[in-house]
Amino acid sequence: MNEKIRTIREKIDTIDREVFQLLIDRLEAVTAIGEVKKQEGLPILDQSRENAIYEKIESLFSEKEATFLKNIYQSIITESKKAEK
Repeated sequence: MNEKIRTIREKIDTIDREVFQLLIDRLEAVTAIGEVKKQEGLPILDQSRENAIYEKIESLFSEKEATFLKNIYQSIITESKKAEK
């Protein structure tokens, strides 16, 4: 394998491990929020929170980066709502 590609893939593997852990940490927080919402009879969907996340992404990143992140966050948010139930 090309040495440059191998080196870059090793970097990606390291980043992936960090992302995996952060997503698990996020899942734990989402699960905790779901429990609070159940206890207080609150709906799972919080559209204003969801919109705020997308607005934050748009304000912090270039158009290319924002498109990339928003596509990923749509999946994250969809899965988070399932975990809150």
